[in-house]
Parts: sequence; C-alpha cells; structure tokens
Amino acid sequence: MSIEQRGKNIWRVTISNGYDQRGRQVRYTNTIHGSYKDATTAEKLLAAEVAKKRQAKESPKKMSLHDFFAYWLENYARPHLAEKTIALYIYEFRRIDTALGSKSIDKIEPRHLLMFYDNLRKCPRLDQRGGHLSATSIRKYHTLLHLLFKRAVRWQMIFSNPVDKVDPPAYKYQNEKTILDKEQAGRFLLLLKDEPLKHQAWSILAIALGLRRGEIFALQWKHINFAAKTILIEQSSKAKKGGGVVIGPTKSRRARLLSAPDSLMQLLDAYRTEYSVLREETANKWDGASDLTENFLFTTWNGLPGCPDAMNTWLRRFVKAHDLPKISPHSFRHMAATYLITAGVDIRTVAGKLGHANSTTTQLVYSHLLRQAEYETADVMDGILQDSLKNAEQRQCGHDGKHQK
Repeated sequence: MSIEQRGKNIWRVTISNGYDQRGRQVRYTNTIHGSYKDATTAEKLLAAEVAKKRQAKESPKKMSLHDFFAYWLENYARPHLAEKTIALYIYEFRRIDTALGSKSIDKIEPRHLLMFYDNLRKCPRLDQRGGHLSATSIRKYHTLLHLLFKRAVRWQMIFSNPVDKVDPPAYKYQNEKTILDKEQAGRFLLLLKDEPLKHQAWSILAIALGLRRGEIFALQWKHINFAAKTILIEQSSKAKKGGGVVIGPTKSRRARLLSAPDSLMQLLDAYRTEYSVLREETANKWDGASDLTENFLFTTWNGLPGCPDAMNTWLRRFVKAHDLPKISPHSFRHMAATYLITAGVDIRTVAGKLGHANSTTTQLVYSHLLRQAEYETADVMDGILQDSLKNAEQRQCGHDGKHQK
C-alpha cells in the first residue's frame, strides 16, 4: 500500500494484489482530492475492496501444494535455477507430495510439518539401501518446503510462511571431500609442471583462487587484468543436454574481483602466448571470437567454449597415473579454503574469495577448521601473556639492580 502526492490536495492511492500468471504485479489505484487524512481513509477502503475481490473469485491460495509446485517450477525454478538443481527438487518433492501434496497451501500448518518430519525419521530410504533417512536428508526437505512457501508469500498467495514457525531438523555437516595435505599438494604441483599449460592453468586457478570449475570454464581473456593482477569472476559455464555449454551467472549471482598471485599471472601470460599461436595455426577453422579478449580461456580445438567435464576427465587420469589420492575439481576449492583458514585468514575474506553468498555457509562447511583455529588462540594468548610477564620481570630486575648499586 502507498499514498503518493500528485499535486496540491491530490493524492494517488495504490494497493498491490500479488502477481498474475505472467509474474506481473497487479495493482489497484485511486485518485483522491482532499487532505492527507482523506487519502488514508480512501486507502483503507480500497484495501478492503481489493480484499473482497480477492475472496470473491477463486483465490490462488486455495491451490494445493501439488499444483503450486508445478506452478513454481514454471514461473520461478525453470527461469532461474540450474537443470540439475531442478531435477533434485523434483526428486525430493516426491515424498512431500505424498504427505502434503493434496492440502491447500493456505491450510498447511506447523503441526503438519512436524508430523511430516517425524514420519521421515521412520521412513526407509528411496535408494533401497538399509537404514532410515539421515538428519541431513531430512533437512533438505525442510529447505525445499521453506523455499516453496517463501515464494508463495512473495506472490501473496498466503500471508505467512508456516516453515518459519518450525525449527529446522538438526544435523551436522559432514565435509567428506578428499583434499591433499601440503606434502601431497607439493608433489601434485611438481608433477603438474610436466602437463600442458592448459591443464596447469585450470588447476592453479582452482587451487589458488578456490574457483568452481564452471567459473573457470566461463573465464574469458577480458576478465584477466595482467597489469592489476586481478581476475573478474562474473559468470559460470555448465554442460547442456545434446552437447555444448551454456553460460550463465555465478551460483551466488554476484560478480567478484579477485587478486591473483604472481605465479598464477605468469602462468596465464605464458598460456596466453601459446593460446595465440594455436589460434593463428587454426586460421579459418577457428570458430571463436575474432577479438582475443572475447575468447574463452579453455576451448575446444577450434575455439568453441570448453566443457567443464573435461577437467574431471583429465584429473581422474592424472591422479591415477601418479598414484595420488582420488580428488575432484571441487577438492581444489576445499584445499584453497583449508589452506587460507589454517593460515589465519578471517572467515569473511575466505567467504568472499570463494563466492559464498554470506560467511554463514563458509562457517558451516569449515566449522572443524574454525574450531581448530580457536583452540590455537589459547596457545597464542598464553604466549602473549607469558612474554609480557617475562619482559616485566626483566625490567623489574633491572630496576632493582640499579637501586642496590
């Protein structure tokens, strides 16, 4: 609701009434001649009138959760979310649909959610493996329900989110991703020197900057500022069905400018030189951009954007050939975070470098490292206090010695 002055003693009253099927906001307006008090009275009357209209016709809030999920898929998920994410939500919604799908979204209460979570704890797994659902799995259903009802509130189909009134199922994040310790990392880097510059470049980008593989394969030469030693991360690449890739926003939908170490910039400079030679040798078969800066760093032989899966394929062969621990491109990201946190870099800086939407995610994933760092602060503080005491005692001895003389 809003009141806007349009002239002397002229006011425009606006009442919002959700969104239509095309996602456009529906508004009702009325022009009032008189005082501001007259405008506020008119605002209340218009709001009541809109409410009656909403009740008079078939209200979207009478939509079942099953129907709303389909509506949400078409009007929000498919335009905004990745295909893999959508597929995961569709898979997870099967249990929700069985338990709550027939209920109207405005009739679902916290007690229904609590009953659903309790039943999940007793249900067998869908993958036919033994045991029951883990707390982590149950939490995923809570997250999806919260996402759905949050959108329903935003679209004014319901007035409040019932999931907000239920405590999320407790769980402990298990970060089971294998990473290389410093000794293994040293051996990896030594062996990496014998690999093509392309493989060296994408590996060091992942380790030094903690980039996701999609962010690495979405890099164009225009994103590399050799003079300032910075790299701009503003898009991400993913494979699409039928071949090829699609370029979209980063996972957090935010760009970030990262400072790059000298060794990485030198490697990228050497790779750029090699890249330019290969591009010239391809001649009229080059399907990339005519301007070097518009080309992607990692491409097919003829200049088309490379697929991020190529990094996984190479890495599997590389670690197997050299008897290294099995790691994935995402392991490099965990390595970057682990090395930075254990070196004492603050959590907000690490979160910003990784491109997390906020530091809460970083704290959750790397809580074990933060606890370790917190324990170490006790030794650091003890050292500070003992050094201070020792220095004071030395000064006191020196002062007493002067008096004795």
